[in-house]
Amino acid sequence: MNINNEILKEIKKRGVKVALTKNTKFSAMGLDSLDLMDMITVLEEKLNVYVSDDILLSIKTIGDLEIEIEKLLKNA
Repeated sequence: MNINNEILKEIKKRGVKVALTKNTKFSAMGLDSLDLMDMITVLEEKLNVYVSDDILLSIKTIGDLEIEIEKLLKNA
């Protein structure tokens, strides 16, 4: 399963239509902290991981989220 593709699918479900790269900030997409939390909850269920609040606060870009999920999957 490609983590980046899963993240992009969830972002697009929220109506984001801007060009997306790993450096794209969630705030630049018009997603607020509640949108991000909702999206991460869906990804947690889909990928069977848990993103702690400490990690959640550090996530600013698509790349940040991908890196954190990859770390969690490696340590699972």
